[in-house]
Amino acid sequence: MGTLLMAAWTGVACSSSDRHPGVLGGAGAAAAATAGHAGNGLDLDLGGNAASNGNGAGNGSSGGPKCAAKVSTAQAIPLDMYIMLDSSGSMLDRTATLASKWDAVKLALESFLTDDASAGIGVGLQYFPLIKPNAPLTCTSDAQCGASAGPCFLKVCYDSIPNGLYPCESVADCPQTAPYRRCLPFAQCTNAPYYCPNAGGDCQSDPPGQDFGTCQPFTESFCLNATICDGAQYAVPAAAIASLPGAAAGLVKSIDAHEPNGDTPTGPALSGALQQARAWAIAHPDHRVVTVLATDGLPTQCTPNTIDAVGALARTGVSSKPSINTFVIGVFGPDDVAIGAPDNLDQIAAQGGTNKAFIVDTQKDVTAQFQAALDAIRGARLACQYQVPEPTTGGTLDYEHEVNVTLSNGNQKDFIYYVKTQAGCDASTGGWYYDNEPSAGTPTQIIACPSTCSAFQAAPNGASVSIELGCQTVVK
Repeated sequence: MGTLLMAAWTGVACSSSDRHPGVLGGAGAAAAATAGHAGNGLDLDLGGNAASNGNGAGNGSSGGPKCAAKVSTAQAIPLDMYIMLDSSGSMLDRTATLASKWDAVKLALESFLTDDASAGIGVGLQYFPLIKPNAPLTCTSDAQCGASAGPCFLKVCYDSIPNGLYPCESVADCPQTAPYRRCLPFAQCTNAPYYCPNAGGDCQSDPPGQDFGTCQPFTESFCLNATICDGAQYAVPAAAIASLPGAAAGLVKSIDAHEPNGDTPTGPALSGALQQARAWAIAHPDHRVVTVLATDGLPTQCTPNTIDAVGALARTGVSSKPSINTFVIGVFGPDDVAIGAPDNLDQIAAQGGTNKAFIVDTQKDVTAQFQAALDAIRGARLACQYQVPEPTTGGTLDYEHEVNVTLSNGNQKDFIYYVKTQAGCDASTGGWYYDNEPSAGTPTQIIACPSTCSAFQAAPNGASVSIELGCQTVVK
């Protein structure tokens, strides 16, 4: 995830010699060197222009801009994450190490929660699916499921396989096209993992000659409508967000007590996660709050149930105030990859402002990969969002004209452009902006644009980010 940066907050007293700082940039580095500026000694490519033009790097009059004599020390924005963890029945599938996906993921989570490097991070947890109260884990009849959770999944539309399983009570529940117009007992071959339509008969192999055994109907299944589809219920945490390491014991206890079962209501789960994260962020404006969606499959139940619609939820989280990013971890085997599952999760991650999903390969060490993904998410707090320090002299701060963000390494210091809003971020020139525009309210956070954040995290050991108050702001 890149080198860990120290966040240093400093008050500075400017002089005429400070009138030509370097501006962190790629093309701007050469211009800065030519113009005699500090330039980009850190070799980080963010574009920019170090030319002194009265509006950018060279601001100030001959006497230099007025500067605050002293500021209070502030800290990097604390990171809180609300983890929405897939606990559907497929999480019991085996991995290459013969451990179930659930056991491998559980071990990774517990290692992350108790890792010294996670100290100070806030973590909350919920699982999906949530099951309706009084709905049994298994059923042998519709009556056992009751009116709200039934029917029991004991019949299926044939010949829908391999195009998807369509549960049914009668032919009327099946797609209105042949060859789906048969509602038959849900059955599987006794000697092979294949579903079959002729319960009680022999399984016919293709090609012929293999003994697949008999077609045995399922006598025990699950209630089709036991899954809770109300996003608000997923917003209620199984373990509330709290700071590590103190919260670790409660989180581990929750994970150990949980068992996988049911389907994959991704839409309501993410909706609830974003609701909880946003409410927490509003109550804790000095924190950065993100959601982490960890799943081993695509949506199979409840609405929204398309990738576009789930991605739209993630996009809404980013555009809300406060903005909530969604990180995505997919635990996939070869069959999932073959149907494009990683690409689908990439769409959700991109809409959630985190670029790409972390893909865990079940043919390799799932625990190590999953923990590496969590470690990377933990590292995403570095050098990207900071608290706005306040002067301690009793004066008021001019947020638009007297705040600068710099990246330093030894004697080299580069200034980052103030771009006013997230929309002003540029892939080549980067920049920074406030969580609240000064004209609309008091800012509480300084946020680095994506390309600047990436460059900060790639900076060498010893580099530090500083917020300097009192000198004229460097703008694009």
